[in-house]
Amino acid sequence: METIKAVFVYTFREHVRHKVWLSAALFGLVLLTGALVTSALAQDESARMMLDLGLAANEIIGLVMIVYLTVHLILQEIESRAVYLILTHPVRRSDYLLGRFLGTLAAVGLAMAVMGLAHWTLLKAVGWNGDGFYLLAWACSLGKVAIMGALSLLLSLTLTSEAAAMAFATFFWVLGHFTAEMRFLADKAASVPARALLAIVARAAPDFAHLNYRDALHAATPTAGWAGAAVVYVLGYCAVCLALSVQVFEQKEF
Repeated sequence: METIKAVFVYTFREHVRHKVWLSAALFGLVLLTGALVTSALAQDESARMMLDLGLAANEIIGLVMIVYLTVHLILQEIESRAVYLILTHPVRRSDYLLGRFLGTLAAVGLAMAVMGLAHWTLLKAVGWNGDGFYLLAWACSLGKVAIMGALSLLLSLTLTSEAAAMAFATFFWVLGHFTAEMRFLADKAASVPARALLAIVARAAPDFAHLNYRDALHAATPTAGWAGAAVVYVLGYCAVCLALSVQVFEQKEF
């Protein structure tokens, strides 16, 4: 546990020191300001327009950050052989990966929190009320980012190519919003191989329908059972990806 904590703190400080998340947060603030200007064109729906644009911007920036940092960090250390020096100490590979993942997720979460606070301030300025709703919607975005971070880690270790890992991560991100359609296509596929392939892809891809709170934000408050199921899904998907990542990492020769 102490090893995971040490790697976590080191990773978090490394990201903060390099100011990667600050650059992304600044970019997010620019986008949120643009949302404020755009919403002025829709007098009756200004708050809702600001809400949707701001949440989307926060989520997309968080996605770009977690995919880039997760893929780049591990592969860069492998290529530069820095990981060799780390693993010569009494550090288990599983502790190293978990600490790296949690530290990166914490840095990205901090950046998303900064952008979310700025967005919430703008919403309050135009008279929007719904603090609890916003917090839950933001948490769902963070859950998606956590899933993509764990999946990106697995892809980077499996493919050992930054470009390929980022491309597949983007593919699974898009696919995660259409898993229901993928299952429908799998059921309707004519050939058995196509049906099997579509079913495997649909099950392997993250199902973001479990975190689709933003679309229901203007309708009704989800039940406690829905929120609990969403948390379990995020933790379960991340745990599976991290466990597979450890298995792949253990097989690598250092």
